[in-house]
Amino acid sequence: MKIINLLPKPRQKDLYYEEIYHGMVVLFVISVISFAFVFAAQVAVKFFLQEQSVGIQRNVDVIKSQVSKDDNIKIKQTIKDVNTAVSDFNSLAANSPKWSKFVKAFVALPPDGIKISQLNADIAKKTVTINGYSPSRELVIKMYENIKQDTKNFYNVDYPLENVVKAKDVNFHFTFYIKDELLK
Repeated sequence: MKIINLLPKPRQKDLYYEEIYHGMVVLFVISVISFAFVFAAQVAVKFFLQEQSVGIQRNVDVIKSQVSKDDNIKIKQTIKDVNTAVSDFNSLAANSPKWSKFVKAFVALPPDGIKISQLNADIAKKTVTINGYSPSRELVIKMYENIKQDTKNFYNVDYPLENVVKAKDVNFHFTFYIKDELLK
């Protein structure tokens, strides 16, 4: 079907421009509505993502604090264990006698030729018992005199007579006391 426009040419132009105008208005309205819709959608997505980010950040902070607490508990327990071991060591070291002074003082006492086979010390009683071998009686007597003369470190030497019964190949034993200063 064919449409015939009987309107005068200027009016036809006006109608043509009106149609273009209405098309442009419709296009503008659709553009504005779609722009508003896209803008609203973007704003909504932005707020949604911000809320998600805040929620995720809270979860991360909670996990960090839990991990931090767990690590702190483990580290504190390790430090406590180490401190306990060190304090145990320090108390043992403080309560143990210092044998180096005793050994240093005792080493100078036996004359050459005497062999000490056994040395027993009782810290509670502060006594020392030694057993040994001497090729001669004179060396045993010399050992006794050396211990007796060291009054700075030792006292009350028990000198059994059986130590000097034999003239040669003497198995001897002495018991004597240690002074407190020697064990500090």
